Amino acid sequence: MEDSLITWLLVTICSSNLIKNPYLVAKLVEVVFVIIPTFQPRCEMLYDRFMSHEISRTVLPSALMKFYTDVETTGSSSEFYDKFSIRYHISLIIKGMWNSAIHRQTLINESKSGKQFVKFVNMLMNDTTFLLDESLESLKRIHEVQELISDDDRWSKMSSEQQQSRMRQLTADERQCRSYLTLARETVDMFHYLTVDIKEPFLRPELVDRLASMLNFNLQQLCGPKCKNLKVRNPDKYGWEPRRLLSQLVDIYLHLDCDQFAAALAGDERSFRKELFDDAAARLERLSIKTPVEIERFKALAAKAYRVLLDNQKTDDWMSDAPDEFKDPLMDTLMTDPVLLPSGQVMDRSVIMRHLLNSSTDPFNRQPLTEDMLQPVNELKERIRIWKSEKTRSAN
Repeated sequence: MEDSLITWLLVTICSSNLIKNPYLVAKLVEVVFVIIPTFQPRCEMLYDRFMSHEISRTVLPSALMKFYTDVETTGSSSEFYDKFSIRYHISLIIKGMWNSAIHRQTLINESKSGKQFVKFVNMLMNDTTFLLDESLESLKRIHEVQELISDDDRWSKMSSEQQQSRMRQLTADERQCRSYLTLARETVDMFHYLTVDIKEPFLRPELVDRLASMLNFNLQQLCGPKCKNLKVRNPDKYGWEPRRLLSQLVDIYLHLDCDQFAAALAGDERSFRKELFDDAAARLERLSIKTPVEIERFKALAAKAYRVLLDNQKTDDWMSDAPDEFKDPLMDTLMTDPVLLPSGQVMDRSVIMRHLLNSSTDPFNRQPLTEDMLQPVNELKERIRIWKSEKTRSAN
């Protein structure tokens, strides 16, 4: 009887595209979540039987990643909060799978299969960006109120209504901070362990620039001049572990270390600065967060990215003179792989692919658009290549 129920549960979860109500699938996923031995030690035998099932070993990882992506829109007024709860359950199930050699290999194989894994990583990145941003902003507001309360002179000059308003806001921020940090911890964890054995999807043109920007921005929050604003009393109360987060971010940098990733880091005009990486390296050493070898690798990656930045600055002037037809109409950057959209517009493939990860529509007329509808413009691509080659020679 148990085996039949396990088979039914797996088949239903893995056929979620046939079920119109996403909350039904979410409840079935929650069943799997609650039998994880970490939370229910008495369910260890049941969990092992569930995970050793053939469908679990071959299909479940892919199905969970697809549902993680699909649950972005549930049609409910509470979908914004519901999706994070559902994804939290999925994240912990996948984390358990990663510790199994068979399931880990299935996840790695899935990463090589193409579009589905890239969509999953894109959604994971969206969640991580949002959750960390909200968590850190909440921490800053908590820090501000705690500093205000500790200043007897300033606090006593405030009216009773003002004090009560601040305390209500503090309570709300504390509740939100705990919730978002719990979720953010799981998404960062997933980036951390996935990038150990999986590289290529994270380095794709439609993902790598956003990933580099996300890492740089959060590194700046943790190590930049305003990092003191994140210091709060009793950080454990909120699940705030800045050293752990910094260590994981640095690991992700090192997991993806290559020329392509260094170029993406350098291209982040908002946050990339060599001084930021120098400050981060000094902090890693001072607090013994990383080994000397890891710190040297981190500094070498930063130096590589800085060299790319200097080269980019040399070419910015003549790149700005590129004919308009050579530039992507949305990003105003020189195209490297122009494609024709059904609407007649030409865009750089990496830009439109990034857009399609979040919306299956043409950005110019909102009509349905898929990757297979993009047509290469090889003649324009060759003219751009020749123009760039001639400009490079003349610049040297």
